Amino acid sequence: MADGQDSAQSAHGSQVEREMKINLRPYDWPRWEFEGSRAQIEAEGVIPAGTQWPVGCADINWVAGPLQFQLRRTRPDWLKGPMRLWVNGDWWILVCTPVNQPDPFQQRVTDARAALAREIYEQSPEGRRAWNENYSRWEATKRDGDFLKFKRLIPALNPPRRGRTAKAQH
Repeated sequence: MADGQDSAQSAHGSQVEREMKINLRPYDWPRWEFEGSRAQIEAEGVIPAGTQWPVGCADINWVAGPLQFQLRRTRPDWLKGPMRLWVNGDWWILVCTPVNQPDPFQQRVTDARAALAREIYEQSPEGRRAWNENYSRWEATKRDGDFLKFKRLIPALNPPRRGRTAKAQH
């Protein structure tokens, strides 16, 4: 099969380019991932110059400083069907992990200690004062007319209404 002949894009019709996903610490693992087309991942500047991209379901790995990288094709979330539909397509995942990962059990203890320290701070007089100050600032923003007008200009904070549009007045 030629590259692109049976690719995810051609199998899915003439779809517009999908957005790249960036996953930081998925499942609370010590790693991050870029998932997207080759052009999207290259545009992030995280692929070394001269890298030979893998063919089919192969992957490539490299180490740069304290980080280890793995690049391979992956099934797009929006594509259903057998592997042959995406194994030669243009949808990739770049996984980055620390070379010297902490022991998972030790990491759980470290995370638990950090959570306990955070909770102790939040329940202390200093932590309660900080919480009250933040709450007062939040309450002030709800009364700030200029800020509320500004928020109405941001489309992501004001999604379009769903349902029927109002009839025009005659």
